[in-house]
Amino acid sequence: MKKVLLVMALFVATTMATFAQEGTFGLSVGVEGALPVGDWSDGFGVGIGGSLKGLYGVGNAGQVTLTTGYDRFGAKENDEDVDVSLSMIPILAGYRHNFSSLYLEPQLGVSIVKTKADAGEFGDFSASSTEFTWAIGGGYVVGPIDLGLRYQSISGDGGSTGFIALKVAYGFSL
Repeated sequence: MKKVLLVMALFVATTMATFAQEGTFGLSVGVEGALPVGDWSDGFGVGIGGSLKGLYGVGNAGQVTLTTGYDRFGAKENDEDVDVSLSMIPILAGYRHNFSSLYLEPQLGVSIVKTKADAGEFGDFSASSTEFTWAIGGGYVVGPIDLGLRYQSISGDGGSTGFIALKVAYGFSL
């Protein structure tokens, strides 16, 4: 995982240095709702979270992005004595291509995934891991408001899971 993070950091740094004269900086802060898909949707319900995205302009229509955030999903059926949840912190680098007010944005990175079970008198359990993550999304920007939709996949332990997220964010230039 350290190699993946190093490669992502070098990619972002090289891109920023190459286009240093053309770029503008932006920041976006948002809230999102997420719907698990596939087998994961059998055990977990709708998630909620937030995101923070840095954008660096490269040319007239492109932006290099770096995104992080927090998403939390609760189990659909918790026993009255056990409360199970899953949370994740994604760290994604991407490229956003703007088509006037519409955009398309593929992203690659990692997610820190934590599963937690509070079992009352039987104690608590938690496990965490860092997993490869990719996402593809798009959206519509109206002034400072960014309305986005994306599919995000998290791969680990020989399998993968994913969710569809709807985001509302506020963006501003730095």
